[in-house]
Amino acid sequence: MPHTDLLPGVTERDCAPRVVCDPRPAIRRARRRALLADVVQLALVAVVDVMMIRWPIAHVPFLTRHDSIELMIAVNVAMIAFVWLTRSFPKWSARRIAATWCAAEQSRLRPR
Repeated sequence: MPHTDLLPGVTERDCAPRVVCDPRPAIRRARRRALLADVVQLALVAVVDVMMIRWPIAHVPFLTRHDSIELMIAVNVAMIAFVWLTRSFPKWSARRIAATWCAAEQSRLRPR
């Protein structure tokens, strides 16, 4: 079956899509804000760790000092895992979805 144009004389190469907006500055700002939020969260955890270690009588109510330190270590591991996973899952999802795209679209996701 022959390919028919919607409008006579109009071809796809003559009607390239126009870029209406450039999302790169907004993406850059969002990445900076996310990085700042991660740094603030991890700095807060570090400050609590320093206070807990330097102040020998500090402990969680109803827990011994040793149990409080173990809880602090578990919270640190959970916080670091959370920060790492919130950055990794979107990348993994984008790669999985992009596997169905053409080569030109896939190249947009590759790091430059």
